[in-house]
This record gives sequence, C-alpha cells and structure tokens, in this order.
Amino acid sequence: MAAGGSALRRSRELEEDAEALFSLSELKREEARRYLRASASEAELGGVLAPLAELGWHVLEDRQWPGSRRANVDFLLVGPGGVVVLDAKDWAELSLRDGALHRGEAREDEEVAKLRALCDTLGEHLAPTGVTRAAVRAAMVFTRHAVSAEVDGVAALGPRDVAGWLARLPLRVEDSRVAEVLAAVEEASPPMPAAPPASARVGASTRRGAAAAEVPVAQEPLEGLEDLTEALVERALDGPLEDWMTFLHPAQNRLVQVGWTGPGRVRGPAGTGKTVVALHRAVHLAERHDEPVLFVSFVKTLPQVFEGLAERLRPGIGENIEFTGVHALAYRVLQDLGGQPAPDPRRAFAAFRRAWRACPQQEVLHGIDPRPTYWQEEIDHIIKPRRLADLDAYRELRRHGRVTPLRGAGREAAWELYLAYEAELAQAGVQDFNDLLLQAGDAVERFPEAFGYAAVVVDEVQDLNLAGLRLLAALAEGTPGSLLLVGDGRQSVYPGGFSLAEAGVSVAGRGAVLSTNYRNTRQVLACAQSVLGDHDVEDLGEAPASHEVEVLRTGPAPLVVQGAGRDDVDAALISLLRTSHERDPRGWDRYAVLTERSADAERITRLLREHDVPSLQLTSYRGVPSDKVKVGTIKRAKGLEFPYVLLPYLSLTPPARGDGEPEESHTERVDRWRREMYVGMTRARDGLWLGYVEG
Repeated sequence: MAAGGSALRRSRELEEDAEALFSLSELKREEARRYLRASASEAELGGVLAPLAELGWHVLEDRQWPGSRRANVDFLLVGPGGVVVLDAKDWAELSLRDGALHRGEAREDEEVAKLRALCDTLGEHLAPTGVTRAAVRAAMVFTRHAVSAEVDGVAALGPRDVAGWLARLPLRVEDSRVAEVLAAVEEASPPMPAAPPASARVGASTRRGAAAAEVPVAQEPLEGLEDLTEALVERALDGPLEDWMTFLHPAQNRLVQVGWTGPGRVRGPAGTGKTVVALHRAVHLAERHDEPVLFVSFVKTLPQVFEGLAERLRPGIGENIEFTGVHALAYRVLQDLGGQPAPDPRRAFAAFRRAWRACPQQEVLHGIDPRPTYWQEEIDHIIKPRRLADLDAYRELRRHGRVTPLRGAGREAAWELYLAYEAELAQAGVQDFNDLLLQAGDAVERFPEAFGYAAVVVDEVQDLNLAGLRLLAALAEGTPGSLLLVGDGRQSVYPGGFSLAEAGVSVAGRGAVLSTNYRNTRQVLACAQSVLGDHDVEDLGEAPASHEVEVLRTGPAPLVVQGAGRDDVDAALISLLRTSHERDPRGWDRYAVLTERSADAERITRLLREHDVPSLQLTSYRGVPSDKVKVGTIKRAKGLEFPYVLLPYLSLTPPARGDGEPEESHTERVDRWRREMYVGMTRARDGLWLGYVEG
C-alpha cells in the first residue's frame, strides 16, 4: 500500500459519514419543521376552540391515544353533542375526489380509518357511562383550506366551519351527565407527557438559529368570541333559510339553559334573536321534562312554522312541545273540560254595529273620534279583557297604549257602548274572542290539575291582550320551567296594551335585553329605523329597550321604485324577481312579498301565478324548505325572516288625518302604522325592495 493510503481511505470514510450525517441532519430538521408547523396549526385551531365553552363544550388538548404512549390526539371535545375527536392537519394540498381525501396524488384512506378506529375505541371506553358509539364523532380540520364535507363517517372541515358543525350536532349528552362523560374521556385518554427541554436532549444543537424554522401563519387567525360569531353566522347564512331561522349565538345559550324559578322575560329590538331563544328554550325544556312544553304565539302563522323548525333542531321533539295560537289554545282548554265554545267574529262584529247605531251617546264618541273601529278597539283591547266591574273602575283605569285622551263624558259614553255591545251579544247568543279567552282563564283557575305543562313559552307577547296573558299565566302556575315572555313593544301592531303588574306577573331579577342584531344588514336596519323614528311605545308597563344595537353585517342599500299606479309597481316587482332569479337561480324561496292588507296579498298571488312564478301563502308555510316565493301580510310575517323582502303598494307619506279625526287619535294610528312598516322591513335579512305608489 502506498504511503498515506490508509489515511486517504479513512478520510473518504469520514467524508461519507459526514455526508450521511448531513443528510440525516437535514431530514431531522425537515421533520422538526413539519412538527413545528403542526404545532402552529394545532395552536391556531386551539384559538378557534377556546370560545366553545359558551356552547357548553369542554376542550382537552394533546391527549394520549387510548392504549398508546406515543400517539397523540390533538383535541378531544366533550359537550352536548357527545364526544368529538378533532385532528388538525397542515396539508399544503387537499382535494376530495371519488368520495376520498387526497393529499396531492396520494389517497389518504388510512388517515380516515385511523380516526374511525379511535372513535370505536373511545366508544368502548365510554360504554359504562351510557354513551353510545353514535355519540362519538371525528373531524379532520385542515387549517390551510376551506372545506366542509364528510368522508366515510369522518368530517372534513376548515377552521371556520368547526363551530357551526359542532353547533348542529344532535343532543347526545344531557347537562347532568357531561361531568361523568368528561371524567371517562380523561381516564381513557390522559395528557401526553411533557417533552424535555431541547438543551437536555442528547445531540441537541447549540448552533445559532438551529431551532429557528419559519412556519406559515394564517393571515387571519380566529381568536375569541367575535371570530366564533363570524364563523357561526357565515355557516348559517350558507345553509337553507330554515337553518338560519334556528341560528343561536353562543352568548344566547345562557338564556336557553337559565334556571329561572319564576316568570322571566327576554326582549330587544328586531333581529336580536328573541324568537330563536324562545324556540331553543322550548326544545331545551322539552328534552328534560316528561310533561309537554307549551309554546304560544298570537300570530297564527308562527306555531306551524316553529313546529317544523323544532323538528329540524331535534327530530321527534315536537311530540313533547305543543305549538299553538292563543285563541286555539283557549278553544281546546274549554273543549277538554266539556265545553262547546263557539266564537263567531262575523256575528260579533254585526252585534257591535247594532250597538253603535243605537248608542244614545254616539255624538259624544263621534266628537272624540268619528271612526267606529276606534271604539271597537277600545272595547276589544282595553275594556273587556280586564273584566272591569263598573264605570268607576273604567274611569280610574290607565289605558296602556292609547294616546287619545278620554275623560269624564267620553269614558261614560264608551262604557255605555260596551254595555250595549254585551247586550247585543247576549241577545244573539254570540261569543267574541275575548269571551273565549276569559272563559278559558276561568276554567284553568277552577281546574288547574287538568293541565300539566313543564313550562309555557310565549312569543310576540306584546300583541296579546290582558285576558290572553292571564290565561297563559294561569297555565304556567307551578310549572317547573315557569313562564317565559318574549317580545318587543316597538313591534306591537295592535291597539291598546297592558302592564305585567295588571296580569299579576313579576319578572323582577329574571329578565334579559338582547342588543346584537344578527339578522339585518346595517342598510336594512337603518331604513327600518328611519320609518320608526324616535316614536317609542310603552313595553308592558316598562320603558322600551334601547334603540342602540350592534349590527354585524353589511349589504346593499334598499332598492326603491316608484310607480304612478299599482300596475307599475307590479311590473317592477315581476322584473326584479325574474332578473334576480336568472342571475342567481338558487331558489325562489329566498324571496317574500309582504303587504299591509290581505286583499293585496291575494293580488300578488294572482300576479305571480300569471307570470309562472311559484308562490306559497304564509298561511300554508310549515317551516320546511319550499322553492316558492312566500306571500302574506306583514302581520302574518311577524316572528319570521327571509333573505329578501319585497314590500309593494307603499305610500310615500304616512296615513292622512281623517275628517274630524282628533290629532291625538291620528298620532296613535300613524305610530301603529310606523311600527308595522318597521316590522315588515326588519323581516329582511340580506336585501329589501320598496315599491311606492305615487299620489
């Protein structure tokens, strides 16, 4: 061997070893960078999950895979929707083809199978708690991608879809059992052991910058409840209208689960989610009690719609919730006790007309307000529901909701008209709707044991009269969930009113005012508020809730058209519907046409039929998707909402003052008209079309 041969060979061996070590070092560094990126992805997802405590979820991070000391689970969630495994993925490439996930060209069936196997294992561990395998779900969360799909029983989601997906899981774990299930999950999947510091590991590099690896950071990290709100709203907006109508913000969940031991009240301006809270509260109570929950509204359309929406929330829950209107409820109460109620509004109206014509003091009443309808409203909403004993009681009464002063001779004349009306009813053997409510209230007070409800939930309470509220308060007496009143005085479209004190109902310490508008865009709400103005109305004996609300969404300005007559407005309306549907044919059900009068709703229905536009009357709407334009009156639409609302046949000015009509009476009528316009406009979620008739 030539001199130096051994040294040369050794030099080459060391170079080869160095090259191998360098390659290994690069591989290890790349592996470290991958883990660092994964850590960043998990941290980002952790920021999304942190606010989910508002939805009742417990979040466990970095847990051991059951039966393994090395494999980890990024997140385990335990809450009302069951147990959820979340696996954060930092894939640069992602596609869904042939029903499978692909990372680049590689099909990742094994990743999905591993998560399914983990759910199976957790299901076995949780069996002693009564939690079934169906209550254990898994989702892969791709922090670089926007995706929402399901692959072989495992959800594939983007970060912004996680909250909405969790919120829509069916109820799997009762509140009282969450702690037990959480303990079982923690036992089956304990925390991963803490890693030793880098300086304590053998071979840890001490070179400057060796641990500094650049990790891509999401440009818009989701942090806090505000981002959770945005994610939930976006998710709800993308789904069917009926899903949006059940959207409940996490901050409102407290009101759904609140443990009030007496009557409570939720109020707030339009669009703040009062009705959704009421619906979720009814479902929440129905799941926890054997007795049925009573859900009542004055608006006839709402019970049938809410029954459909409740079915979407919890299939089968409708069997334990009775959705009804207040008059239908009173009718059934009397029937159940063997009565034969027979209210006849037409014959009752005829009885009033006879009483009006024969009234000896008609001249006095005519001098205060010449419209017979004003005095019929005085009887129907002020005098009769209170069952006043005599004229002295009427003289002392504060007429909640009425603006026109009524003193001495005026009250005496109105009382005489009331007595004459009652005499006409008795002579004709006719009942009106107030008789129905009053008799039902008497029946419940005499036989309370005949009506067993877990709770009574009342929506649009401001539209009831005192007799209706007293009936519902009697039914709620002694119920475990008690009485929940939901409504807003600014949306009252009927005359007269009452205070809670008159009904013997106290909500002291059990009330909430909602102040975030989730429904309307700023543009829609500004338009509605400009019509309402600063005209406030007493809200069941209290000052109305503040006008000030936080509005989350923006959109286009309301579209305004003016026509010389109704035919011009009709043509503009049809043109808008046709053009919009051709541009975006996702469905006719995005549109609702609302009118002030029933006759106008019928005109619109005929118009749409003539132009082959499918339509559905609100009287037939059941809270299930239907690819038809919805048509009805503003009063029928109360409590509902639609992506786009069209209001035809509007007047450029408020209703004119009638001949001989006192200023105060006219003011009262105009204020009610303003509130009705406000209700109609605030039914619009995304856009508003206003069709004015000139002249």
